[in-house]
Amino acid sequence: MNLPPEITTIVLDFNGVIASDINAAARSLGDFWGLPLDPAEAYVRWRPIYLKASLGQIPVEHFWKELRASFGFSPAYSREEEDRWLSSIVPLEPDVAQTLGRLGQRFTLGLLTNYVGSWTRGLLAKWGLTEKFRAVLVSSEMGARKPELAPYREICRMLEVRPGAAVYVADEEEDVVAAERVGMFPVFLPGEDKGSRVGMRIERLADLE
Repeated sequence: MNLPPEITTIVLDFNGVIASDINAAARSLGDFWGLPLDPAEAYVRWRPIYLKASLGQIPVEHFWKELRASFGFSPAYSREEEDRWLSSIVPLEPDVAQTLGRLGQRFTLGLLTNYVGSWTRGLLAKWGLTEKFRAVLVSSEMGARKPELAPYREICRMLEVRPGAAVYVADEEEDVVAAERVGMFPVFLPGEDKGSRVGMRIERLADLE
């Protein structure tokens, strides 16, 4: 299946499309801190605190303080510790920079993600991807998370494109369903969800070429 001819813009999710799954990194927090903790329990402790950070309700320093306290550690923030944990998140595809470069020759590229802004922008810079995107919108900076419709409309506004001329690529069905609701062309890349009832399915970003 090909993209519709009216498509001028491709908007990508970050987690599970550009970057490896942050939820998997959360489940490994027991190993990270050397604790005999079940991955599911680690995720349960991490998730509500992360949601607050991803909505911009708490700064990243408070995220780490609350998280460390929930694991029984002193509530101290360490940039070194944060960087060490973030190093477990890697590009989902080793050739993603080349793929984005080729796509960028044909399409305007944007990024829309539920994430923490400093982490998103730091990882994009680390991987040499910042300049690939004309606009980046992170939930913590907007105070709203997908699948709310406002973030999709806002990224289209930032990119100066009507939704009908834009693709949204995500690895969760609810995200591509929401994109379709605002008029964007939905593309599903298996990841956090393994299947979707809506959207064109691809197996890797290069399939968009």
